Amino acid sequence: MKDKGLSRWIEGWVYPVSRVMNRIASIALFVMMVLTMVDVFGRKVFSHSIHGAVELTEFLLVILIFFSLAQTEVRNGHVQIDLILSKFGKRVQGVVNAITQLSGSVLCGLITWSTFLYAEKMRLSGEVSQDLWIPKFPFVYVVALGCGILAFTLLVNFFTSLSKVVKS
Repeated sequence: MKDKGLSRWIEGWVYPVSRVMNRIASIALFVMMVLTMVDVFGRKVFSHSIHGAVELTEFLLVILIFFSLAQTEVRNGHVQIDLILSKFGKRVQGVVNAITQLSGSVLCGLITWSTFLYAEKMRLSGEVSQDLWIPKFPFVYVVALGCGILAFTLLVNFFTSLSKVVKS
């Protein structure tokens, strides 16, 4: 089946990329924790906080959220409300899951495209953060990359759901 080959091809590179991105997100979380701890300690003990700590935390939070989305989808960790759906048969559940995965993939693809265009505008305008003057556009590219990998992960899940519907 042609779709199964495409699904395996996408899965072959998307899943390893999502694992690497998730590890980067874990590192960002650790750095956020250390930065916040040192900032609070410095403020309480020495009456001086780290200049730009809030900005750095915001940037790290962008990395944390958008680099962990795809791996969370791979692990089926996103919130699902299946109270009503569980009352139906496997075939209906599969059809609803396939529709949901495909629409999510298309939506994330559109978000990726528009975010990439926005990042380009920010890069060309030279917009920087207020305190540390860090360029903002790389973090907007992080959003685009995270949504793009999520779109491909949802596409793999769509093919998986579709194959389950066809088999049942």
